Amino acid sequence: MMSEVSESRKSRKRDYVNISIPRPLYERLAKALEGTGFRSPTEYIIFLVRKYLPLLESKDVKKRLIALGYLPEEEMT
Repeated sequence: MMSEVSESRKSRKRDYVNISIPRPLYERLAKALEGTGFRSPTEYIIFLVRKYLPLLESKDVKKRLIALGYLPEEEMT
């Protein structure tokens, strides 16, 4: 039983990677997120990646430029 729990924890650890950002940026983001409902900067970053990754993966050049920040989101309409 104990080895099953240990194996389960190990497999969950492998499902994630670390992405490094400068500490001052992380702390600034944490402060800006206070009271927003996001539990952590990590949760917010995941939200942003999930939001913009489909645009970035798109074959539509305009959508890719929006995802990369070259065009404003209003350009999608």
